[in-house]
Amino acid sequence: MNKSCGVLALSTVLALGATQAQALSLGASAGSNSYGLEATQTLVPGVRAGVGYLKTDDSGRDARLYSGSLMISLPTPLVDLSVGGRYQYQDTDYGNGGGLGLGGSLFVDTPLPRVSLGGYGFYTPEGLTHGNVNESYEYGAQVRAKLFAQSYAYAGYRYLRTDFDRRGNRTLDSGPVLGVSVGF
Repeated sequence: MNKSCGVLALSTVLALGATQAQALSLGASAGSNSYGLEATQTLVPGVRAGVGYLKTDDSGRDARLYSGSLMISLPTPLVDLSVGGRYQYQDTDYGNGGGLGLGGSLFVDTPLPRVSLGGYGFYTPEGLTHGNVNESYEYGAQVRAKLFAQSYAYAGYRYLRTDFDRRGNRTLDSGPVLGVSVGF
């Protein structure tokens, strides 16, 4: 399962990269008990598709999360606003399953040049899940520093919690996160 998901994610990234190389972004993040990788690709202006992987053992148990997203950036003058959906499959010691989460992100510029502040969140309700996942939510806050063009470094906080069949609510990841995203 893990190898096939990895091959699928890599194939998706390569296929998307072949269509519009200048709009590809690759990212990496790390927390005290987690690390993640992400790739996003602009499909048409204002629409981005992405794939991601997060490995965490913050709960004392191993969890691997695979995701695919489709986000729409809304044209607003003062904020960077995106809304959309993200499918996430969770392979954990508590159970396996996934679902479609709805959410988005909002970032605003600060008085400091090249620095923005904001957050993101996704909620996966019970009606959009399968397997051992009943519901899930993830949210985070970030301070971003623009490095150049479409690239930035960030520091923030992430919280990820899932309700599993017969295992109850489990916090899979929580705490500070550092990351970088590089656009091509």
